[in-house]
Formats: sequence, structure tokens, C-alpha cells
Amino acid sequence: MLGVGPDVTAASLERAQVQRSFALIRSGTPEQKAELLAAYEALAAELRRRAAARGEVARDLRARDDVVGAAPSHPRPEVADHRAAEAPAVQAARGAPAYVPPAADVRATWLNPLSFDSWAVNAFALPLLLALAWAANASPLGFFLRGFQVWMHEFGHATVAWLSGYRALPLPIGWTNVEAERAPFVYFGVLFLLGALAWAGWRERKIWAILLPLALVPVQFYMTWRMPEHRGELWLAFGGVGGEFYLSAALMALFFVHLPEKFRWGICRYVFAFLGASTLLNVWLRWRKIARFEETIPYGSMIGGEEDGGGDMNVLRAHGWRETQIVHVYTSLGFWCLVALAIVWLIFATRLDRAIGNLFARIWPE
Repeated sequence: MLGVGPDVTAASLERAQVQRSFALIRSGTPEQKAELLAAYEALAAELRRRAAARGEVARDLRARDDVVGAAPSHPRPEVADHRAAEAPAVQAARGAPAYVPPAADVRATWLNPLSFDSWAVNAFALPLLLALAWAANASPLGFFLRGFQVWMHEFGHATVAWLSGYRALPLPIGWTNVEAERAPFVYFGVLFLLGALAWAGWRERKIWAILLPLALVPVQFYMTWRMPEHRGELWLAFGGVGGEFYLSAALMALFFVHLPEKFRWGICRYVFAFLGASTLLNVWLRWRKIARFEETIPYGSMIGGEEDGGGDMNVLRAHGWRETQIVHVYTSLGFWCLVALAIVWLIFATRLDRAIGNLFARIWPE
């Protein structure tokens, strides 16, 4: 019912129960919720009983080792085998038979594309997706990927608007509708979502889900209540191309994040990481060409054309940004997005995320 195996731990059992309970919030019946809770409580009680039995066995073994340690030891293999067999024997004598799970197929786990713990997937999937995105952009299929890049551009405007307390609707036609007045509903709605993310990170012992809201909450407060209006216009215009950089890099970084089961993220993450890689490559290569004077800065807008004075680059120039400053800021943003993405990839490719998770669990035990 909970989808866990015989080697389940208390932490993984609780995560499974939270995920299944969340899935039953809308469509589940009271009987299903009661059955799920009863199954969780039964398994949790069994885990506590086994932990207590292991503690008693450990105390018995320590007492025997103290007695045996006082006598001369004889390093024979059969003695070691006898001592190794004592724990299951004592456990069986106390009514808690030892369970020996079947050996896992390590190769199958490493090659499972849906696994979040596979070293091979974490090490090679993202570079392969980058290579595939580069090949797709160099082919006639690249034309169809431009539409997603436009939508990413509009989401960049929308994220700045949402953090500033404005209602915004990003449309894939090259336009984001932003209301003129701030809405407290937007501010408190975003604040609630950030708080929910931090709470979920605390329950599941995921440090990234706690650090991200802690970093964004003061930024949201400043942008909504303290930032001058003219500076808000500047960052709203900057967020278009800026969103192409940081949102695409964020989509690629999410490849390594284990989202709840209802998102079907095991397979969907490949699609979003590929689209993020396509956008990041496109915008990075374009601004590198602009920096080398092979292309010009894109003034105007998609709907109004090059003569539209309300285009993003026109707004930046109206606020005093020089062309060299615009190019330097965007190329630097692209560089640091790539550096951050490389750091995330190294953390998961070298399994450093496990060490960080274990340390976090010791600091904040369940």
C-alpha cells in the first residue's frame, strides 16, 4: 500500500506516507485515507520493534565480547564465523528472525534512467542532453525550439513581476501581461509557496529546499515594498533575457532533484532538462556573438518590431545602461549560470549530495 520494500527505513517510510497522503487529498475516500494511516502506523511500530530488538542483541553481544575479551583469543576462521552467526541466532531466540534481503542488481540500478541514485545517470545524462540540444539546434529542428525560448523569455519577465507583487501572465507569443498595481494577494501567495517549500524541505531533510526560500524571502520583501518604481521597470526589462539564462539553468539543475511521485519527474525531467539546455545554449551563443561584434544588440520587441521603443534593450538604454554594460552584464550572467550548473553537476556526479544529506540529518534528526 505504501510502496516500500522490506529494507525500508523510518525516514523513507515517512516520505512514502507523506507522498501517498498528498495524492489522496483530492481524489481519495476517507476509507482509503484510514487504510493508508493504519498501514503506516503498523509498519512504523514494526520498525520500532526491530530497532529495540537490535539494541538488545547489541547489548548481549557487547556483554559476551567483554567476557571473551578477558580470555586469550584464537584467530581462527571458524571462530569468526561463529561470532558472525550469533546475532541472527540471538535474534531468532528472541522471536525476531533476521531478514536477509536478496542481492540487488547493481548494474540494473546504475543503468535505470528513472533512478535518482544512479551514479551513471547523474554523471552522464546532463552532458549527453547538452550535446543532444546542440545537435538539435544545429539541425532544422532548431526552428521548433525557438518557441520555447520565447516562452522562457516571457517567464523571465513574469518572475520579476511576481517577486515584485504584480500579477503577470506570460504568453508564448512574445508578450507578458503585467498589471499596473501591486496586489497583496501575489505577495502573500508567493510567500506561502516559499514557506511550503521550506516546510517540505525540513520534513524531508532536503537542505536546498530550505536555503532557496531563505534566500528569496528577503529579495521578495525588498522588491515588493522597498524597491523604487523606476528600478522595478529596469529589472522587469532585464528579466526577459535574464530569465532565458537563469530559468534554463534552473530547469537543468532540477534534473537531479527528486520531486514527489505525482509529478512523474523520473521521466519528465529529461524533457525539461533538454528544453532548458536548448535555451541556455541558444542565448549563450547569441550573446557571445554580440560580444564579438558578430551580431547586434536586439533592440525593439517581437510584436512591435525593431522600432518599438518599449523593447527590453531600449528600456535598459533609457535607464542609462551603455551597450558595453548591457553586453557585459548578460555575458557575465551566462558565465555564472554555467558555473553554478557545473557545481550542481559535480555535487551529484561525485555523490557529495549524500554526504551533505547525512550531515543535515545528524544536525536536525527526526
